[in-house]
Amino acid sequence: MAFLKKRWKLVLLSIVVVILVGTGLLTWRVASFVGDITGGGRTDGYLDNPPTQEESNTNKFRVTGTSSVIPTTPNTNPPLTPPSYSDSAIVQKLKQGKPLTIMLAGYGGNGHAGEWLTDTILILRYDPKTKTVLQINIPRDLYVFVPYGGKDKGKWDKINNILPSIMYWDKLNQISLDERYRWNSSQKQFDSGLNLLADTVEGITGFRIDYWAALSFEGFRRFIDAAGGVEVTVERYFVDRKYPRNDNDQLDASFMTIEFKPGQQLMSGERAIEYTRSRYSETPEELGDFARSKRQMNLINALKAKVLKDNSIIKMWDYMQALQGQIRFSLEVGELISLTNYLNSAEGRSLLTDLKFDSRILNDRFLIDKTLGNSYILLPLEGQGKYGAIQRWLHFAILSAGFKDSEPKIQVLNGNGQPGLAAKFTDFLLEQNFNMLEEQDGENRPDTIIFDYSEGRQAGTIARLKSYLPNLIVIPTPPSQRPKNAPAVVDLQLCLGRDFRWSLDFGGSKDGN
Repeated sequence: MAFLKKRWKLVLLSIVVVILVGTGLLTWRVASFVGDITGGGRTDGYLDNPPTQEESNTNKFRVTGTSSVIPTTPNTNPPLTPPSYSDSAIVQKLKQGKPLTIMLAGYGGNGHAGEWLTDTILILRYDPKTKTVLQINIPRDLYVFVPYGGKDKGKWDKINNILPSIMYWDKLNQISLDERYRWNSSQKQFDSGLNLLADTVEGITGFRIDYWAALSFEGFRRFIDAAGGVEVTVERYFVDRKYPRNDNDQLDASFMTIEFKPGQQLMSGERAIEYTRSRYSETPEELGDFARSKRQMNLINALKAKVLKDNSIIKMWDYMQALQGQIRFSLEVGELISLTNYLNSAEGRSLLTDLKFDSRILNDRFLIDKTLGNSYILLPLEGQGKYGAIQRWLHFAILSAGFKDSEPKIQVLNGNGQPGLAAKFTDFLLEQNFNMLEEQDGENRPDTIIFDYSEGRQAGTIARLKSYLPNLIVIPTPPSQRPKNAPAVVDLQLCLGRDFRWSLDFGGSKDGN
């Protein structure tokens, strides 16, 4: 105590110095991290329909090797005066109630045989008016026209190979690249690949991709571990006996068995990767890339809930350590600062409350699998490079997103006469997140009608159904007049008439079957 009394000024000065140095180091660390992860930039995209194979230039990409850690370039010109949140284009869109669309790309990263392959591509469309985030998957094997030289010059390739094509491009031979995809640093090379991927996705969806984010599997694994794991509800039991033992099959090409039981469980980063990467389940519902896309969305929803629930500020240092060199955004530093400022305001915080997530799976109702040489690919049912049915489906998804009201129970009756039609349409509505009951045969009738037993309470749901069935006839019916053979819990009975056609809008074929 005597020592402290005599030297209290020195002790106090030491404490102040430690605080200042610590604050300075933290500020430098945050600035360094933010500088590394931002600045990808978003080019103006092409929304024109891609050309046919005959119209396209099918030159192959020239490739050389490179490293799979996101390249970084020192930020020598940081913004001296961060803009206020009202100056940012992204914030202005939010304030005006305009939707924002983000492409999330997951790639292998270090230690993976396909280090730059974007095996996960998700579209997140946020509508601030309804506070709904619409999630849509883009299958990795979709065979697309890649407009690397502009909308009329490119090649046909799997969509997951777009980023690798740019990352392995010969730096000295960029003349065939459109100016928007040329680069002068290794970091901009990565950004160019993501912009080309986003532009290609725009041609598929028919709407603008405002921003993109890219995350490696290793960064995803580390982030979940830094968060202390994530609680995920597994929908059903499945086992995969062909799960790769090592991310790089050049080191170890053997398989191991992974197993998941249904129910809520805490997953580590590695366990979460297994859950989202499994492709060879012995359970049919969990087999293949479409089921994997659904699990990826399920995990993202769980991770979103975890991050919003926890105090992320306390874990900020751990998150930065986990994501350094593993994540990249198209947002510029100033845009990120202004967005952060806005979301910390009362107006911005209100946009993050009561968020609804609506997931839609682009699957074999719209796509058909083919073999090209030794490669497995997916093509639209309409034909190569034709996305009309997919774009109409996405338009319906946008219109109906957020109309979850009170989860009415819907049953489809087959009054069309074509066997299996009610089952097909029930499956389709299930994928659109309607709460469906088992289908039944119904009375043969000329028109498609719906019996409304909800006493008018399900107007929102009926409006969603009308977006798929514009000629739908609504017949309000008192609950007491519900047929004896109808389930007691049914709110809406949809009877498909002879006017109903199993069209491309619902994943059918050109001839309506």
